[in-house]
Parts: sequence; C-alpha cells; structure tokens
Amino acid sequence: MEEIVHIIPLASEIDMAVRPFDKMRANKVYLLHTKPISKEFSSKCREYFLQEVKKRLEEKNIEVITVGSEMSDPLPLLSTISNLIVQEKKENNLVYVNMSASGKLTAVASTFAAMHHDVKVYYVYADGGYSKNEEELLEHGLSIVNKLRYYILTNFTIDTPTGARSVFLTELHKKEKMTTNDIIKMIKDNRLQGFEDLNENIGGKQRTSSNILVRINRGLLDELKHNGYIRVEKRGRNNIIVITDKGKYAACLIGNA
Repeated sequence: MEEIVHIIPLASEIDMAVRPFDKMRANKVYLLHTKPISKEFSSKCREYFLQEVKKRLEEKNIEVITVGSEMSDPLPLLSTISNLIVQEKKENNLVYVNMSASGKLTAVASTFAAMHHDVKVYYVYADGGYSKNEEELLEHGLSIVNKLRYYILTNFTIDTPTGARSVFLTELHKKEKMTTNDIIKMIKDNRLQGFEDLNENIGGKQRTSSNILVRINRGLLDELKHNGYIRVEKRGRNNIIVITDKGKYAACLIGNA
C-alpha cells in the first residue's frame, strides 16, 4: 500500500517543519539533523528543535525517523536525501521534500535532489517573520507561521549519467581515483550493465586487452569525460581516472554514492 513520506532537513525551526501537516498528509517523516548551532540563542541547540518537532509530529500520528547528516556541506546532504528518495520510491511510496526548515544551502541541495528524482519539493511561507525572543523561539523556531501557506515547486529535468555510467561514477566518487584495471574488475564482477559480454570468450578465445579497453573508452569513459564528470590523467603507462567536482555532485544526486 502506497505511503506518503516527507523528508525534512531540519535546523532551528518548528513551524516550518510541523505546520504543513495542518493540511498535508504523511505516514512517515524523515527528520535530517546535524549538531548545535545557534549564535543568538546560544543556550539552545538543534537537539531541542529536533526533539520538539519529533514530538509534535508524533502527536499527529506520524511515524518519525531521525537521520544524522552533514548539512553544512551540500555533497553528503545530496547523497543522504537522494538515497532516502531512492529507497522510498522502490517501495512505490509518494515522496515530498520540505526545503524550508533549514538554511539556504540546505534548501538548494534539497531542491536539486527532489527534482532530479522527480518527487515533489515544497516551500513554506513564514508570514509571521522571525522570533524576537527566546519564548517565541521555543514555540515556533526561528521562523513563525501564522496562517499556513506553502508552494509546491514545478520540477525540471536535471541530467546525470545513467546505466553503467552512473554505477561507475558512484563507485569512482567513493574511491576518488580508479584505473582501467579497476573498471575491468567491475566488469568481471558483472557490476556494469551492458558490459557482461566482455566476460565471454569469442570462438573459444579470450578477448584481447586492447579490445576491452576500446569498449571501456567508447562505452563508458568518453562520454563522462566529454560532459565534465571525470578527467583522465596519464601516469607512466597507466591511465588514472579522477572524478571532478561536477562528477561528485552528479554521483551524490544519483544516490547510493
């Protein structure tokens, strides 16, 4: 049975995370959190907001799962959100991402991840401005929502590698550098879809190394290099494949990176 799942990266907010459920439905919410922040209200850390939001959502009979993530760096956050989306879509669940309950950098990463995986991302309006004292902060979080109003963004396509290229790119992101021998091992382990035939003999003879390398270059590396996801460095007789910054973002968007 299809469930409705929300993913909410959370900082020092309460209203922005909880008030959408005055109108929206959810069976389950993932609260993504990190460690303390607040400069102005230094005595209160994000743990308070995490537990307060969790309590209020559970009072609405919503299952809450807390997930630790590094939210000051968009790459691990992209990876965390993408992995959760992929996991829930495999269960045929309907996924929403709230891009309003944390900082601007988090909002960008949340939006990219949601749009890439074609799930709904929404923005909540803080019509009451910002908390002016500690009492308001503890009740509402940094932003105050008086009358709920939210906006579901229109998705656009974010192209990333697919198939064997996506599998290779996520593996390269984990290792940062690989050689053609590493790719050949992935092929022998049947981890690259579309390259399985390279494990088969031709007329009782094994394929030559040059034949395998041609396929790897034409079928895998050339397009990734052309699109700026990797660069290939010559080290003596060896080619070293290195992931670029663009490649890192693509790998994290793909998920399971």
